[in-house]
Amino acid sequence: MRPGMPSVLIVGGGIAGISAADLLVRAGIHDVKILEATHRTGGRIWSIDVDDDIVVKAELGANYIHGIEHNPIFTIANQNHLLELRNADKGLRHRVIYATEEGEFVNKQIVQSVDWTYGMLMQECEAFYQVDIPTPVENDSVGAFMQREFGKKVEKYSDEARHMRQLVFDQRLSYEATSSGCDSINEVALSDIGSYQELPGIHYTIPPGFEAVLDILKKSIPEEDILLNHPVQKIYWNQADSNDNHGQVCVMCEDGGKFYADHVIVTTSLGCLKQNAKRLFSPSLPSSKLQSIDRLGIGTVGKVILEFDEPIFDADLRSIALLWDMQLVDPSDMKHNWFKRIYSFEMVADNVIVGWLSGKECLYMESLSEDQVAADCVAILERFLKKKNIPKPKKVIRTSWGSNPYTRGAYSYIPVGATTADIELLAEPLPVDSSRPQIMFAGEATHSSFYSTTHGALLTGQREAQRILDMYTEKAPHEEDSSEDEDEGLFM
Repeated sequence: MRPGMPSVLIVGGGIAGISAADLLVRAGIHDVKILEATHRTGGRIWSIDVDDDIVVKAELGANYIHGIEHNPIFTIANQNHLLELRNADKGLRHRVIYATEEGEFVNKQIVQSVDWTYGMLMQECEAFYQVDIPTPVENDSVGAFMQREFGKKVEKYSDEARHMRQLVFDQRLSYEATSSGCDSINEVALSDIGSYQELPGIHYTIPPGFEAVLDILKKSIPEEDILLNHPVQKIYWNQADSNDNHGQVCVMCEDGGKFYADHVIVTTSLGCLKQNAKRLFSPSLPSSKLQSIDRLGIGTVGKVILEFDEPIFDADLRSIALLWDMQLVDPSDMKHNWFKRIYSFEMVADNVIVGWLSGKECLYMESLSEDQVAADCVAILERFLKKKNIPKPKKVIRTSWGSNPYTRGAYSYIPVGATTADIELLAEPLPVDSSRPQIMFAGEATHSSFYSTTHGALLTGQREAQRILDMYTEKAPHEEDSSEDEDEGLFM
């Protein structure tokens, strides 16, 4: 390393900020501080105990390791034996049922047929980006394309058979909206959905909790350098040298405290940037970056976790997919329809289930009382399982990522009108013409292939930490010409 090591401030203590600090500290840069707005680290990773008798954690945030090949999250979890209890509480539960609002179970062959068609159509969607061919309609969406093409494929069936297949297909689209982090899959750009790179391998959960990965990364970071309850009010960058700042960046917190550093890595969520970017930076961010922040999308995704005194699922049942008739839903009547965005309930432990939903209905759910959420969910379960007198849950836990002022959403997606170029522009450090930029940007929304994922967030934190390390690392003469190519391949 070159003499005169830099000072670094990291705004945000999620996995992007933690991974950046971890890499910097392990590389020998020790003047590193994390400013976290809330009372805990983790950001949109949040593992909780539902009950003292349940070994497996419930996740309020990140839930899955998405693929195993070249996935740094899987590598950390596997090397530290975090996956050994996987399926420990699932027992013989393997059955998944698809049920209508009348409690009728859908034939397995119909579900498999729709799933196969759905998978083929998603491959067609992804091909527009991957093969670089124009979409059939300008500014087309994934949802519009999928519905058009699926409609053609089910024309041959009778009205009843077509309707049943449409129910299954709509349930898959609700899942896709939750997976993509949007209100509706009609918002997602058909032209760019193929930019997301799915890593090979199955999707794992982490029984001790996703936060266990963070705990491993935090071991290298001195506890006193992680400052909780420090929401940032203003970031002064590209300032003239003075006795106060010595040309450094000044980060002012809401309590008036000021911190100075040579470099600042901003890891706040896209939702927070949408809400605050215009007032957060002085001077203001370039208009092109602000426009990209506006164009990119982030939606509300949430969970309802219900703990009962005893199991309510049959002994072999793993999950139930809810086939709502979306043609009968009045989206303006949230009180009687919010729960129709819950597309499934899945068992977490024998007496604990979790329901997933997204969009405006999820944001509405965040405003309800726990008693109301419990009552609505019990009514759903009685309806779809054809069971009477399901008891009230003894505990209700629900997420609030949409209304949380420090997240303003769950994770990012590329909406109609945006492209991967917006992600790349958001990730561009500032000043853009400087060999030693002061402001860097990390977080899942800044990764053009792995947006919306924890491994994407982790890699972007490491990307920006490596950017700083490269500024202060002596290169041998023979390395100078090849350094750019090496950097480009580092985090692909």
